[in-house]
Amino acid sequence: MTIAAITTSTSGTSGSSASASATNPLSSLENPQLFLQLLVAELQNQDPTNPTSPSSIMQQTSQLAQMEAVNQMSSAIAAEQAASQTAEAAGLIGRSITATVNGQSVSGAVSAVTLDSSGTPSLTVGSTSVPIGAVTSIQ
Repeated sequence: MTIAAITTSTSGTSGSSASASATNPLSSLENPQLFLQLLVAELQNQDPTNPTSPSSIMQQTSQLAQMEAVNQMSSAIAAEQAASQTAEAAGLIGRSITATVNGQSVSGAVSAVTLDSSGTPSLTVGSTSVPIGAVTSIQ
């Protein structure tokens, strides 16, 4: 297993311990299982005469918990944004819009809303599919 973000530095004259490089390696960990594997490897390979401090382990664990919370918040915000866009698109059914699609101006009443595979809504105006982000005005 290759670990590019971890470097080894010597502390005094005894042994070595894993330390972070210029960037925080924890910020690049998106897999909690990988973090735990690295933590166990660090504990197994630490210098018995200079063990890792409990506060250092708690700090790393706290950073992992914070990262997981941020990832969960990001997912929740993305889901809320998608739901909001879908509700906004549904509210446009029957309304007249103007949009720019592929450099062409499209105007007319929205007859339907479709969701693509990522959940992004598109409006149907006549026979043209209009991404909701391309709408320039609503009448």
